Amino acid sequence: MATLNNTLDAIERHVGIQRSRSTGIARRLQEAELLPSGSPGVPPHLDQADVCLLLAVLMSAPKLHEAVDHARAYAGMTPGGAVLSAATPDSIPRSALEFLELKSEIALGGSPDAVDDVRGHRFEFVHGWRELSAHTPEGTVTRFVLPGALATHQQAPHRIAGLVKGDAFVNLMKEIF
Repeated sequence: MATLNNTLDAIERHVGIQRSRSTGIARRLQEAELLPSGSPGVPPHLDQADVCLLLAVLMSAPKLHEAVDHARAYAGMTPGGAVLSAATPDSIPRSALEFLELKSEIALGGSPDAVDDVRGHRFEFVHGWRELSAHTPEGTVTRFVLPGALATHQQAPHRIAGLVKGDAFVNLMKEIF
């Protein structure tokens, strides 16, 4: 497990989010009990799920007071906006965060071919509405949006997204864990 400070430093190195911005967002997520807070004299330790959550919120560029809402949205976004039931196969990620966690697991312990596949991905975190687009090296796109939303429908006149290349994602995870 990684400390929060090490994680924020690694995110700045690999993704380019300034520490001044990421510290404020992390603090909001800790106050909402979405990230661990640690205890006096003991820094908070993050697992892969925590790092994926923090990265998703940072890259979706919310205003500081919207950080918690963005975190909860990413936990609820489904592939294509599908409304998933209990009968949905386990092979389908239940949320955008679960998808990112799966990619981080592959980055850390997958076969060399699987790791290379993740390195070829491109992750786009849309700013104006809740969406994660995962672009594969083969050219396919998986969009995660809130259940019931149309994944193929642009929800504003302009689409601006924070981009994390798969190579940066893999390097970030390998450095932290």
